[in-house]
Amino acid sequence: MLMLYNLFFFLGFQLLSTTLPVFAVRLGGNTSSAGLVVGLFTLAAVLVRPVTGWALDAYGRYALLALGTALTLAVVIGHEWVTAIPLLLALRFAHGATFAVATTSAGTLASDLIPRARLGEGMGFFSQAMSLPMAVGPVVGLALIASGDFTWLFALSGALTAMSLVLLLALRVPLHQRSRRPFGLRALYERSPMFPAFLGLLVTMTYGPVISFMALLGEERGMGNVGLFFTVYAVTQTLIRPVSGRLADRRGYERTAAVGLVVIAAAVVTIAVSHSLWGVLAAAVLYGVGFGTAQPSLNALAVNRVPPERRGAATAAFFTAFDLGIALGSIGGGLIAAAFSLSAVFLVSAVPVALGAVLLLVRDLRVRRAMPTPRA
Repeated sequence: MLMLYNLFFFLGFQLLSTTLPVFAVRLGGNTSSAGLVVGLFTLAAVLVRPVTGWALDAYGRYALLALGTALTLAVVIGHEWVTAIPLLLALRFAHGATFAVATTSAGTLASDLIPRARLGEGMGFFSQAMSLPMAVGPVVGLALIASGDFTWLFALSGALTAMSLVLLLALRVPLHQRSRRPFGLRALYERSPMFPAFLGLLVTMTYGPVISFMALLGEERGMGNVGLFFTVYAVTQTLIRPVSGRLADRRGYERTAAVGLVVIAAAVVTIAVSHSLWGVLAAAVLYGVGFGTAQPSLNALAVNRVPPERRGAATAAFFTAFDLGIALGSIGGGLIAAAFSLSAVFLVSAVPVALGAVLLLVRDLRVRRAMPTPRA
């Protein structure tokens, strides 16, 4: 039921993810404005997630999940009345805050429900409901705005978000041991997931440019509906996540995530050098394999050894890093695009994720060397 909720919630979200940068340009903005549309959204999420994580551990999951979803619905509908860039940016900031509450709550619930021994596999399946909407959302969204009218886009996004809110009525939430930590800096952040969270930040420094500038890159190079990139990417993720999750449970989260990061770096370089739709679709396959391999492994690594009463804080730390990476990638990408080119944005984004793969392999090697040698 939680996956079904996620499916509708992210369908509504994915309709807007690649179309709102175009909306910003249609309102009179430039590439920097397009980057800010995504960047401010994720910046708000970065600020709100830690407080949400503490509240989830202290007060429970369901109420915050319902509140975040209801407020997201109100913000999505509000896009219909936006007529200027400043108003759009303000609304995107609000959307980032409500989105953070809903998704942190859902992710924490998932970690409550999944058995520890199958955490990588379970996170892979849970993530399916977030990646599948990407197969249709961007394509449908770009098709809806082809005429220049965004009304149907906002109406459909609102209807799907409303459906996710209705589905919460059938969701049964297990009881959990509540944290007694008072509100404060130590209660907001859990230290143990910081390393995988940092690696997640490096991963999404590539994702920010993808969602902010893919549609603009397609227009610049005359590629047609590059929304198909997200379809191929999502379908590839759907196929790879269950396999990569089981592999991570058996072979280790560090090794599996490192392979994913290397493939992600190859994918964004391929985007940068492609001048045809076929090249972009090849990059989508690579990006789906890389992201679908790295993200569940890093997520499992973040919450694997955290006590139940601190899973909200751990989940918030991990998702906060993901959001911060998107913000840095989007805002920084907008500056790079303005100063150089869209190709340069994707080439630069490959560097930190490749560095992350090296860090993971070094850590994995150190851990294995520290393990006691079995006696003959």
